[in-house]
Amino acid sequence: MVNFEDVGRGEVTKERPFFPAIDNEETSNDDYDSCYHQPEKKRRLLPNQVQFLEKSFEVDNKLEPERKVQLANELGLQPRQIAIWFQNRRARYKTKVLEKDYDVLKASFDKLKADYDTLFKENEDLRNEVS
Repeated sequence: MVNFEDVGRGEVTKERPFFPAIDNEETSNDDYDSCYHQPEKKRRLLPNQVQFLEKSFEVDNKLEPERKVQLANELGLQPRQIAIWFQNRRARYKTKVLEKDYDVLKASFDKLKADYDTLFKENEDLRNEVS
């Protein structure tokens, strides 16, 4: 059963700490400090590494685990870096394809709209001629 008799009095004594379950070992600042260290500075890939990855992407934009490890070993990078690079590259590729498709559709729409406007104007002129 919980006893709330001392609640609100603001009394915390040495004999009875406010959080009795926490002992001194758990209050160490090691874990706390490690959470707030600055992450390592983001390292950019070298131009030759990017070129190698681009050529590899052109061959196959999907990345099998064995291929990821092989590329990491050849380039001196972590496999996770390779995986993230491929993921980002696929996203950029998808965006470029969407932009290209949009441009083609927009050009087609603009041509159809111009044709429609021309035909509509011709139709209007013919109706006025008949009237």
